[in-house]
Amino acid sequence: MKTSKKAQAHRERKLRRVAETPEVGIFWVLGKRILLDTTPITEAESWADFRTHPRNHITMWGLYQGAGAVSEDLEYDDVPRGRAGYNTKTAEYLLLADRCILKKKSLVSKIMRKMNLSHKTTKISSDEHYRCPKCLERDTARN
Repeated sequence: MKTSKKAQAHRERKLRRVAETPEVGIFWVLGKRILLDTTPITEAESWADFRTHPRNHITMWGLYQGAGAVSEDLEYDDVPRGRAGYNTKTAEYLLLADRCILKKKSLVSKIMRKMNLSHKTTKISSDEHYRCPKCLERDTARN
């Protein structure tokens, strides 16, 4: 019996969670859904002092739209999003995300669990790149 690529990818993600292999990657929070695109740290690409996921938000959002997983009416940066990478100098994971995500500690923990990231070895922060329209509007109103 031939297995679909989607089913195979799902099985591989499940095995990584069971094996507790940390992952780096990108994510969005769309309503109650967490959309993840990740790479096991053992397969991550090197970039300066980081191990990182090879795909970006723009490319993956287009693929999600093409597959019908997200609305064609939404742009990739309309939805709260973030990224996790690994700093080889500090031996820490770095999770950067929109403040809309970061203010919900249980949501951050859920994302970290899905990526097998430990709170002990992960620095969590906001970043100028990861601001949804709601946060941008709030920031503009403050200035």
